[in-house]
Amino acid sequence: MRYLSWLVTLPVALLAVSFAVSNLEPVSLGLWPLPFRVEAPAFTLVLVTLVLGFLQGALVAWLGQHGHRKAERQHQARADRLQRELDTLKAQPAVPPAPAAPARAMVTSAPRS
Repeated sequence: MRYLSWLVTLPVALLAVSFAVSNLEPVSLGLWPLPFRVEAPAFTLVLVTLVLGFLQGALVAWLGQHGHRKAERQHQARADRLQRELDTLKAQPAVPPAPAAPARAMVTSAPRS
């Protein structure tokens, strides 16, 4: 899995560096209702946009896993409680079962005539 990560990360990083070197010209970015404009190299605006998109996706994934993390904590708490109960029961001395009462023999009497 680590090698697969490097196989994906390395080409993407090289592509980002190549893009940054190729797009050094300043561009002006303005958002219509706002009165100000930002002037920065083209690669900065694109890379900042990509990073913000990545962070937004990570946040959505993290929030989507909330239910699974909550359930895992509940299961872990139950497992810990049951383990403590088991340890307590193992620490108690073994009590032999009480002897059973002897079975009574059934005596049937012959019918009287």
